[in-house]
Order: sequence, then C-alpha cells, then structure tokens
Amino acid sequence: MKNFFALLLLVVLLYSCKNNEGPPPLFLKSNEPAIEVKKAAITPVIDGNPTDPAWKNLNWIGVLNKWQGADNNLMMNYKLCWTPDALYVLVQLENSTLLPNLGNPLEQYTSEDHLNIYLDEDNSGGAYSDSYNAFEYKILPSNFTVTLDPDKQPLTANNAIRSALKKYGNTYYWELKVAAFDASYQHNKPNETVSLKTGKLVGFALAFEQVKAKESNIILGSIAIPEEYEGRIAIDAGLFGTLKLIQ
Repeated sequence: MKNFFALLLLVVLLYSCKNNEGPPPLFLKSNEPAIEVKKAAITPVIDGNPTDPAWKNLNWIGVLNKWQGADNNLMMNYKLCWTPDALYVLVQLENSTLLPNLGNPLEQYTSEDHLNIYLDEDNSGGAYSDSYNAFEYKILPSNFTVTLDPDKQPLTANNAIRSALKKYGNTYYWELKVAAFDASYQHNKPNETVSLKTGKLVGFALAFEQVKAKESNIILGSIAIPEEYEGRIAIDAGLFGTLKLIQ
C-alpha cells in the first residue's frame, strides 16, 4: 500500500511540474542554409505587376507551412530580390478573396485577411516584442501597413513598407518594398534605413493570415516552426528564416 501511495504521489508531482512549465526559451537561430537572394538587375516598380522584368529570372519559393487552422486549398509563393535601399518581395496568392476594409485599419487590422512580414536586419534573433530588435508588419488589402509598438499599441508603418495588390484572373499578386531598420528605431522620429549590401544576412519570414469568423484563422508561413514554439514568432526573432544577399 505504501508503494502505491508513493507511486501516486510521484505521478501527481510529475503532472504538476508539467503543467507549471513556463514558455520555452528563446529559439536559437537555425543552422539550415540561408536562402540566397540576388541583387535586382532592375529595381522593381511597386505596382503589383508580376511581368515586371525585375522578377523575370527569379524562382518562386513555395509557402508550405501551416502555422494555424484547418487544411484548405490556399496556395502561396513568393520571390525576393534586393537593392541597397530595400528588400523587394513579390507574393502570389491563389484560392483566396481579398477585399479592402473601409474602416479604420488601426482598429480592424485583425478582422481582415492580411500579409505578415517579419524582418530582423542583422539576423541576431532574440526577443523583440518590447523593443525594435526586429519587426513584424501586417499589410492589409488596402496596402495600409500596421505594426505594434513596445506597448502593444497598433501604429502605422507605411514608411517601412510600400505595397501594391493586383488581381489577374483568379490570382493575386502582392508586390512590396521593405525598408530595413535597426534596433535604434524610434517611432515618430527621423530614422535612417540600413543600407543593404552583398554578403549581409537578414532574418526574414512571411505569412498570410486568412481570417475566419467562426473558426480558427488559417495561417500559412514561409518557415517551419517547432510545435512547442507555435504562436511565438511574433515575439521571438530566432524563429525567422535567414536570407543571404548575393550579387
């Protein structure tokens, strides 16, 4: 009988410890090879046109990782290039309907489908929800960009991202110019962008969030996230992928 109670106590203690576990530690940057991003031969014109010569010889990269929600037929790909001034992104979306919301984007950005861009200009990883060590931007179908300040308040970030969304047939193309800022960034003050150069490593991820009224939102992301870190990319830049800028 004593052995039974001792075993029962051990089980209770183990269960209690498991349920009192805190969040996982910050994620260490992955050792997976960086995605090589070519310098733009021609600077893209931000107009949502996928036939721009700047994108002609660049390969599509599939967005295949389901971060949240049920299976669906959403398909997403993207291309990347860069200039010293900015990182350029062309996103291709199929089997979705994007409609701009006419309300205040700072109040309604969570209630409409949107694109998320994650950028860590020095690829340092680490926490960033209470600092500008890295950035998360939410780009709405109206091409209005929202970010959160260290106090979790939504702010406009149209100075960081310029975008254009166009539909051709059943396919949407979202073209973006993404400026890079470092950790010295201060909102509502003059900030210099970081100049990009060959060989630089940049932390990067993107995702598309399809808002659902009566079920979990569907989120497709560009990188795989370990199960214990699901939902933490908004606070942990170590989960970002890595880009290597090449000539």
